[in-house]
Amino acid sequence: MSIESRSSLIGFRSAQRMSGVSVVYSRPGGSSGTIALAIPGDTLIDAIDEDGSSMKMKVRDYLIERTKIEAIIGAGESPERGDTIVETFADYARTFDVFELNGETSRLWDKSGQVLRVHAVEVSKVTTTEGS
Repeated sequence: MSIESRSSLIGFRSAQRMSGVSVVYSRPGGSSGTIALAIPGDTLIDAIDEDGSSMKMKVRDYLIERTKIEAIIGAGESPERGDTIVETFADYARTFDVFELNGETSRLWDKSGQVLRVHAVEVSKVTTTEGS
């Protein structure tokens, strides 16, 4: 591994310790696994709906170490529409579908290609506490 790759991962893992969350990544009809520390972030984008109206849309992005996601979906594979990410936050399990943004479901976050930025949109939020 090059010095640039090591340096990129050291910085990423530092950020993971500060703001990483555990998520479950799943591919329909196939594999599923827990990614211990993905770094979530929100982006507000301008979008056009089917009738041509402009609207604001919040997209959830997850920074995920490439080797961790490939361990679930397969080496050399990329995130695809239809894949899901479940993040448990407080008393809620929030489900996000991998989403195509500007023609891509993910992109490399770092120059060394060790970390992916995966785009997703929230599709459900359910309580995880009993009696609610």
